[in-house]
Amino acid sequence: MQNIFEIENSVRNQTQIGDKSFHSWYQFVLGYPPHLVRYYIYKFGINSGHLVLDPFCGTGTTNLECKKLNIDSLGLEANPVVYFASRVKTDWNISTSELRQAFREVIATASSSLDKYGLSEDVSLFVQPNKGKPLSAEPTLSKDQRAVLPKDFISPKPLRRVLILKECIEQVNDDKIPDLFLLALANLVVNHAGNVAFGPEIYTTNPQKDVHILDFFYKLVDRMICDLDSQPAIAGTAEIVYGDARRVSDCFPTHLSEVNFVITSPPYPNEKDYTRTTRLESVILGLVSSKQSLRTLKEQLLRSNSRNIFVTDNDQDYVKSFDSINRIAREIEEKRIHLKKTSGFEKMYHKIVKHYFGGMYRHFQTLKPLLSPESRLAYVVGDQMSFFRTHIPTAKILGEIAESLGYKVEEIELWRTRLATATKIQIEENVLILRT
Repeated sequence: MQNIFEIENSVRNQTQIGDKSFHSWYQFVLGYPPHLVRYYIYKFGINSGHLVLDPFCGTGTTNLECKKLNIDSLGLEANPVVYFASRVKTDWNISTSELRQAFREVIATASSSLDKYGLSEDVSLFVQPNKGKPLSAEPTLSKDQRAVLPKDFISPKPLRRVLILKECIEQVNDDKIPDLFLLALANLVVNHAGNVAFGPEIYTTNPQKDVHILDFFYKLVDRMICDLDSQPAIAGTAEIVYGDARRVSDCFPTHLSEVNFVITSPPYPNEKDYTRTTRLESVILGLVSSKQSLRTLKEQLLRSNSRNIFVTDNDQDYVKSFDSINRIAREIEEKRIHLKKTSGFEKMYHKIVKHYFGGMYRHFQTLKPLLSPESRLAYVVGDQMSFFRTHIPTAKILGEIAESLGYKVEEIELWRTRLATATKIQIEENVLILRT
């Protein structure tokens, strides 16, 4: 077993070359790497007789590593595009021969359609599509979709190409194959066709006037097919569910008292709008289609930033008695007043802290019915200084909350340090280890 703490701190959170299979189909910039999951599988002694849960499963890193090691797992995710990614990445029951045939048809139809609408592409020699029947009409985004797509995230011509390819994919008559192609399209949009990058916040890059997409798409899908062809002979099952981690037991009613281990990383209390980080691909795939659908999405996420705090929220009520949380919230609000910060978002900073930890209280509370006796849990969480440079010891406070609900804090293990954007101070990212 690799000693992950011998990896240089600056690259400790990066996916290693040997871990690219399946994981690279679509990855979330704020996720953790496969080798961290393997470390806790080894540390906890998890084997094929156990059931592992990731209640904030993101793009399925925990579930994929369990599957590769023939360990059954459950995953829960509230962001529709990363839920979609987790579900597709962990479903290996698909015919690669049928996949290849459908792939040829999509390339052929897309090539003909791009020709028809004045967007012809010079494809590489390894992409030699037979001319398929072009689309009868060029697809476009609706007015509502455009309203939730941030300005300059993608240029007009690449957008036209992507929408044509998406329409061709959706013509495939199969229950699973189109989803795999759509996941490749999500990867393509973020890493090739769009004008976005991450640092770690999403930001716009210099606009690309135009960019061809078929070659890139071909390489992505070809790699996915190769991964499926080389999958382990025996693999664990992965059940991925779309839902709110603050009501986790409601999402798995048939697994009460069955979960032996939890390996996860919830959002941190900061100003990262996770829905904006995935907005481009969410809109392209039709998973966010209007301002109302975006609001509905935000309402089922753990409250961690000022963009998803709502008047009707009451998560803070669950942690009224915690002095550590009240002290931090009070300090943030006092700093805001002293600094004369008056924006609506800044006025919410102290509320974020209360709602975040209140939401995590609800999570720990509703998790208990799923856990078997003597279960162990690993939560990867980072300390924060996002709100007027006020230090939030996330793991320590979550440990207090968990203890109040009957969990035992086994240890807080330092995973790595990272540079705080505002202060340029190295702050800790820890793993809170609990036991029932």
